[in-house]
Amino acid sequence: MSRTLVERSAEFLQARTSRRSFLAKAAIVGSALAAAPATYLLRPGSAYGAVCGPDSSCSDGYTVFCCSINRGMNKCPPGTFVGGWWKADSSGYCCSSDGQRRARYYIDCQGRCGDCKSGCHDSFCDPRCVNCRCRCGTNSSCDQRRACCNYFRYGQCHQEIGCGGPVACRVVTCTPPYRLYDSCGTTNLVDQRTVAHTAPCLAGRCD
Repeated sequence: MSRTLVERSAEFLQARTSRRSFLAKAAIVGSALAAAPATYLLRPGSAYGAVCGPDSSCSDGYTVFCCSINRGMNKCPPGTFVGGWWKADSSGYCCSSDGQRRARYYIDCQGRCGDCKSGCHDSFCDPRCVNCRCRCGTNSSCDQRRACCNYFRYGQCHQEIGCGGPVACRVVTCTPPYRLYDSCGTTNLVDQRTVAHTAPCLAGRCD
């Protein structure tokens, strides 16, 4: 049944899109069937939603995952620094050995300020001084969230860096950030709205 659905979806998309766009969308449909078949087949919604979770478009306002724009690597790219973190409890992407859901941690990678002389205002440098531009995720992924657009900082990490740029991308982990980075403090901040956010380049659900 899954193979038939992929073929029919591919035929539908091919009739309405360019070859490059068609290939990208067909891959997303295949990923949805492989990674979240129950979600994609039995519940209303798109293949994009099944693979990337909610709020995955650029207009939703959330920041892209680093692996989507950093050659598949779930880490801060060059020119950024770990600026802060938060967690979402009871995540289906972080499970204990007995199958219980655990917290998932989201780490913001802030853009570094360049040599611009405009100064620092409210802990952020002038947008002209940042070595990245505001954009959406790549067309090859359903993770179309924003890169280098959101001027926001939680601030538990690298507090010695008093001035930074926008959030370039997000790293995710099932390990508390203060165990991974000596620069991060232990102050807990929680945002359950991001608990189902994900991307094709991240590990799938564990429950």
